Amino acid sequence: MSVDQSTETGSDSSPRIDFDHHSPEYRANWRAISDDHLARCPVGRTDAYGGFWVVSDHASLSQVMRDDATFSSGRNTEDPSDPRQGIVIPPNPIRQLPLELDPPEYTPYRRLLNPYFSPTAAREAQPFPEQAVDALLDRVCASGRMDLVLDFGNPLPAMATMKLIGLPLDDWHVYAEPMHRVAATPPSAPDYLHNVQIMGQLGGAIAAQVPRLRDEPGEGLLSGLAKATVDGRPLPDEEVVTIALLVIQGGVHTTTALFAHTMLWLAEHPEQRKRLAADPALWEHATEEFVRVFPPAMGFARTVTRDVVVGGQQMRAGDRVMMSFAAANRDPAVFPDPDEVRLDRSPNRHTSFGVGIHRCIGLNHARAWFPLMVRRVFERMPDLVVDRDDAEQNESVGVINGFVTLPATFTPSEPLGVPMPD
Repeated sequence: MSVDQSTETGSDSSPRIDFDHHSPEYRANWRAISDDHLARCPVGRTDAYGGFWVVSDHASLSQVMRDDATFSSGRNTEDPSDPRQGIVIPPNPIRQLPLELDPPEYTPYRRLLNPYFSPTAAREAQPFPEQAVDALLDRVCASGRMDLVLDFGNPLPAMATMKLIGLPLDDWHVYAEPMHRVAATPPSAPDYLHNVQIMGQLGGAIAAQVPRLRDEPGEGLLSGLAKATVDGRPLPDEEVVTIALLVIQGGVHTTTALFAHTMLWLAEHPEQRKRLAADPALWEHATEEFVRVFPPAMGFARTVTRDVVVGGQQMRAGDRVMMSFAAANRDPAVFPDPDEVRLDRSPNRHTSFGVGIHRCIGLNHARAWFPLMVRRVFERMPDLVVDRDDAEQNESVGVINGFVTLPATFTPSEPLGVPMPD
């Protein structure tokens, strides 16, 4: 995936890069590829998936994300010829509402969702993950073995998300597993569309509950959406389902991916693990640094609505643009010694949660769940060792840079007897 500054595209002399974010090469070498783009071609064009721009440097990425009029998140699902194809390259088969909307249409949806994801909401919801963490660890502590993803990293965020939405906790794996499989595999994988179909079936199961929730009192996001109005109109069943599926996707993927990478790094850097244990006040800065170094979502896309120059490169209306959070987080112009994990790094203007009006709505919950998960594992399994050789990373990191499995061993201990919360 090297840069060839001399190659031309038609009449343009735009710098070309050999780049495919779903490829095995990117999965194995995304840091080196990001650094190469930053050094030699911060804004370049690839022919993959019909052709798109890749924006790598922090300044250019911020320009794109803050200019919603020029760089559209919108998607026209009714007209395949419309270049507006949403926030994923290639497009996600299921529309991501409200992320794939632009202002002013986007604004009332965001306003509707904000109360469920505010700092206050995250604090009030914290007793559930606090209890669930120990209940999950109780299931494995006596064995001396666990898979940090399958036994813990997947279920905790998924269950907390189900609680937030108002769906049965016992069904967490029914919703989470097909979404994990879709995020972990490239669109060309043989079972990709099958897993997308399963996600569609889950949407049907959610839709079946909406009529009842419109009339009955209830708690949780799904009940709130069923009763909500946008611009004076009730949300159609389809929109309620699409929003709920998007929240589930965000909840079950991102914290899990961040947790897995962080656990692997801390297991291999015991001196830093001891430093965090000795100084819990470090966690606020450390959380942001881990999010910078291990961005769960590697980047999102936009569509250019009018001719514009970004990073010295001429983009045309209709062009697709990939914003590489993974690369911008390594921009040495913003982050001194970007390859170094500094637990006390401040300021830390990472882009992993996005920039502008589409900034990740779930960040307050993620900031609460993630350090709780890491701290509690090491408190109860202080000699935990991760088996890197048997770890399995996602086949594709083009959407979520996570792990399928991450086995670990530790000295067995007695369960605390903590029940799973309901």
